[in-house]
Amino acid sequence: MTRLKFVSYNVRGLNSPSKRGQVMYLLKKCNTDICLLQETHFRQKNIPAMHRSHFPMWFNAGSDSGASKGVSVGISRHISFTMVDKVIDPEGRFLFIKGKICNTMLTTENIYALNRAQIPWSIEVLRKLSQFRDGSLILGGDFNVTLNPLLDTSNGKSTICYRALAKLKQVLSSLHLVDLWRTLHPADRDFTH
Repeated sequence: MTRLKFVSYNVRGLNSPSKRGQVMYLLKKCNTDICLLQETHFRQKNIPAMHRSHFPMWFNAGSDSGASKGVSVGISRHISFTMVDKVIDPEGRFLFIKGKICNTMLTTENIYALNRAQIPWSIEVLRKLSQFRDGSLILGGDFNVTLNPLLDTSNGKSTICYRALAKLKQVLSSLHLVDLWRTLHPADRDFTH
């Protein structure tokens, strides 16, 4: 299998056709192979067509109980992907996709965690993922958690107790998952707030 380029964006709503076009343009410009979009605001019964020539295959999880959720995974036309199985959260908070690329099994999860009680919720979703996964695992999304508050927040503090953060880190480690950005930039401080 060749290199794959994954891009993950919290898009804060994609119901506007012009915004969908802008996101598609950015993804194509970045030569994205697999994209993970969070907070699409799609309602499960009314998900707009995301098919574009560059991303002909889309998987979506939306919610009819509130608009500030939704996750989507798009696969580039350059990738020969055969879907094997999927799990779609009815609340639009996560999406598991399992499939083959060049006879190599790949499991991709896209997650948009709750704003409150995110640690127990995330741990439960990761436990479900551990039972579903097969082959290589790519996890993207928005956990609404700062794993390293000293480096990843402007004030160096977290609203979540360090014991809970340690528990989440332990579960991530048990799945052999790492914060890729932090691994590539061990001392950098770059955040939006």
